[in-house]
Amino acid sequence: MSSTKAQLRARVLAARDALTPHARAAASLQLDARVQALPEWQAACTVLLYLGIRTEYDPRRLAEQVLASGRQLVLPRILRQSHTLEIRAVSDLQLDLQPGVWGLQEPDPARCALVAPAALDLVLVPGVAYDLSGGRMGYGAGYYDRLLADPALQAPRISALFREQLVSAVPREPHDLPVDVLVLPDGMLRVPGRFKGGFSCPD
Repeated sequence: MSSTKAQLRARVLAARDALTPHARAAASLQLDARVQALPEWQAACTVLLYLGIRTEYDPRRLAEQVLASGRQLVLPRILRQSHTLEIRAVSDLQLDLQPGVWGLQEPDPARCALVAPAALDLVLVPGVAYDLSGGRMGYGAGYYDRLLADPALQAPRISALFREQLVSAVPREPHDLPVDVLVLPDGMLRVPGRFKGGFSCPD
């Protein structure tokens, strides 16, 4: 299984890397718009996003929109010793971030309060490859699988991806958890299953 995943990961990453900067920028703008059009996005008060690296889709503009709308932005911080993510509230993308693992920008724990997974209304999940059943393959370290496995986290799991990242089938092991919604530049797929919805921001 590990060799199959590694081969698929390498193939999809090569296809993603081969996108021209112009094509990637245009597709990213389409992804921004499609995510913001989701009812789950419009209803969410506390939103867990990430900041992209290398050639992956970067939802930074979504993060700016969350802050501008007065909602709570939450970003992950990698804890390498425990191989887990902690999630912290960010109020300023310039002042609250510091260099982290693998060149990622992460919340500064001295400035950013911890947020409980149960408080999240929406999770935007990064990844490498996806299939039409919501199967997701990440970068191989399992950080998001551990976070998503927390029974307190009941928010919808959404992934925004380039068309090149959609494959016929993602190899899946018991710890590989699916997402609920796939957002592509030219469409959206809502995967039947776990999330039933039902929340709104307080007035």
